[in-house]
This record gives sequence, C-alpha cells and structure tokens, in this order.
Amino acid sequence: MVLISHPSEKPNKLSIGGQYHFISIKNLNDTNDRKARRIARSHAVTRGLEKKRKLQQQSGHNFFAVSFENNLSRPVSERKRRQTLVAAPLSLSADAPDPFQMLAAESPRLQALHSQHKAQQTAEPVFSLSDELVLQNFRSVLRTGRDDHALLSAFMLTFAFAVTTSSIDRQYLGYQNEALSSIRQRMSSPDRATSESTLGAILLLAGVEARLGMPRQVQLHMGAIQQLLDVCRRKGVYLSDGIKRAIFWSDLNASVLTGSSRVVDHTTFSALLWHRDKSSPNFYILPPGFQSQSYLLSDEFVEVLKDISALQCIRDSTFFGTEDVISMARVDNHQASIQSRLVSLPNRSSISECCHLAAYLCSTMLRCKLWRASTIPSHLSLQLLCKLQQANYDLLWDDRPDLLAWLLHIGGAFAPTGTIRSDYVVLLHSNRSTRLQGLYTSWPELLAILKQFIWSDSAFMSQVKAFWEETSG
Repeated sequence: MVLISHPSEKPNKLSIGGQYHFISIKNLNDTNDRKARRIARSHAVTRGLEKKRKLQQQSGHNFFAVSFENNLSRPVSERKRRQTLVAAPLSLSADAPDPFQMLAAESPRLQALHSQHKAQQTAEPVFSLSDELVLQNFRSVLRTGRDDHALLSAFMLTFAFAVTTSSIDRQYLGYQNEALSSIRQRMSSPDRATSESTLGAILLLAGVEARLGMPRQVQLHMGAIQQLLDVCRRKGVYLSDGIKRAIFWSDLNASVLTGSSRVVDHTTFSALLWHRDKSSPNFYILPPGFQSQSYLLSDEFVEVLKDISALQCIRDSTFFGTEDVISMARVDNHQASIQSRLVSLPNRSSISECCHLAAYLCSTMLRCKLWRASTIPSHLSLQLLCKLQQANYDLLWDDRPDLLAWLLHIGGAFAPTGTIRSDYVVLLHSNRSTRLQGLYTSWPELLAILKQFIWSDSAFMSQVKAFWEETSG
C-alpha cells in the first residue's frame, strides 16, 4: 500500500528496483497530482504482483494439478484417470503480451521440463534442449528469447503435449489456439512473418502434428514454411544455418512419420551440402552381404549403402568420440544426404522396400543419442515389421535367409517394448523353423551374419544382443 501525503506531510517514498524515489502530492484535485497518484498506485500493484509471482515460482505454485481422461479414441476400458502439473493458463490475446504473463515460461516447472526425456524428443530437431552439437540450443537457432508470443505458445504446446503422454487436452488446445492466432496475424504481413522465431513456431506446431499423425495439418504448415522461404529469398532475408537445419529435419521427419510431401531436400540449403571425402575412399564400400543381392537393388540405393558404410566407419572410429561443431556439422550433412535420398527411392520389390526401411533405421541409430531416442526409430521399426509380415510368404526370401535374419534382428532390436517387439519375436520364431533353420545356433554365429550387412559394434551391439537373448530364452 502506498500512502498519499498531504501538503503538510513529508513526501512518500516509493521503492523501485531497490531504490527509493519521492513523489510529492500537494493538491489532490490538481491534474498533475492526480496523475502522479495513479502512477504510484499502478507501481504498487505492479510490485505486488511481481512479488507474488516470484513467490509462486519459488514454490512451484504457478502450476496446478488437473485431471483428465486419456485419448477418447481409445476404448473405455483402456482409459485411465491421470493427473499432471500444467502451467497456469496464460491470457495471451495480443502479439506483445504483458511481461507478467511470461513469468510462467521462466518458472522452475518449465526449467525442469527442459531436462525431461519426452519433452526433448518432441522439440528436437527444431532446436536442442540439451545444447547438443549442431542441433543448437533454443536461442542460437531462433535468435530470440522466450518473450516472443507465437514462439512461446508453440513452445508451451510442445511441452504440454510431451508431458501428457502425447494426448490432447484443454491445455494443449489453449496453447495451440494462441500459437495459431499469433502466426495468422504475422502471416498477414510478410515483413513480420519472415523471422526465425515465426519459422520456429510453425515448425514446432508441425512437429506435434506429425507425432499425432496429421498429414494434412503438417502439409499446411510446411506449405507456410515454403512460402516464407520464398519471401526470404526474394527479399534477401538472412536465415541462420541453425534454422535451415531445423527446417530440413522437421520436413523430412514429418514426411517419414505422416507421408506428407516434402518442401525441401538435401540440396536446398548450401549449409547442408555434402560430398564424399576423397581422402577416405575405403570407407565407401558396399557391405559384402549386399553384394550378392545388388542385382535386386537400384544403383541409387547401392550408392546410399556405400555412404551408410562410411557413416558407420566414422561412428566406430575414435574421431566420433571427440565431437566438435565443424566435424559434427559434416556428419549431420552426411546423414541428411543419406536419408533424404532414401525416402525418394522407388521400391522395386518387397525385398528392396524392407532394405530401404532397415537402411534408414540403421543410419538413424548410427548418430548421436538425440536421434536414437527420437520417435523415428520406433516408427521405422513398425513400418519394417508390417512389410516383413506382408512379404513373409514371398519365395524370394527362401534363397536369402541371411538377409532376412539381419532385417528381423535389426528391426526387433530397435522396436519399443510392447506389441511391436512381441510381433517381431513371433515372426522370428516362425522363420527359425523354416528359412532360418540351421543358419545359426549361437550369438557368435549370428553376429558373423549381421556383420555382412550394415553393422556397428558401438551403435548396435547392446540392443541387438539383448534382442537375441530375449528370443533365445
């Protein structure tokens, strides 16, 4: 409370940022004095709110518990009442929100979300929450803080989606509406829309939609990205390498997850261009297991397999242990070239289609932990399982038991625990009594077969051996 002094009283003291300022009011009816009184009252209210928010942040009380039902598309018997902590709703209605509304974004709760595994998977690779090399952190990619309305809403949407086990609730819809409203406002003005924060907000929206399996929505938002890129080219707007990588990977991953049409590829941005290292020609070789099957594979796929072999050599070398920004940027470009070409390859047969999926899965697992923990491996494992099940009675497999063994163990090893992994076990057991009978009886024998194809001791050994032990018990 601020007391207003009368002319006979001493001036009041008003604390601002720890310093005191004197406001003297001589006449309550005077216009200037009435204005000073309003300023004083406003300041008192502001300081009071700020103190309350700080206390809430320190105690974590700016978040509250809400209960909601799981995804309504699931059977009633599978739904469970769950409780989670969510940020207190923000009444964001203007493109430049009140500073107090932004305090939730700096709260201990959101800071804790940064370190949560699921939340990191959802936001990356638009930007990294763990300062991963190449996939740079939030501010370095988007060149802004969390005081951007559209970006904040998309940011909070991403985390709300992650911590509610990828389901849609009222909190999710609130942040989504705020993000969409802000983005629509900006898209009406090209000068305002061509910013990295706007691009980042759209990418975050598309990333959540890709995880939900919404190809039309993904296509819509990636189409907006394409429009903004065209405007940036015409106007000569500078975009950082970080946001270009984010656009490329978001577009590619969304296409893999939903089948959406791509708006960029590995040749679009000069920062992602990659060529083979002529100083290491021995890296680029076709694995021996594929050499005897090369007539079933396209020339383009054979070249991709050689590039994956080189990526495996890099992954298993001591070079990979001393990561730096320059070297990891080249590895990132190497992976980008491989995977961008893989998704564009035509499928000649069921065998080639299975090999394409397994090669993409391996190239993902050869990278850093960020990629291995993403949604992509599980999705690819499921797709590979479906193709193997559909082609299980194809006679072409009868003469290629070693290739089938590699596909089944790679797919099963990187499958998530549950139905997908169990189905791999069933499929493997059914083939062990037929095509795979007598092919191997021990882990060393199986390992010798696996090494004929795409294989990395560093990246694959622990998971594949665990799957072998699981299926041999």
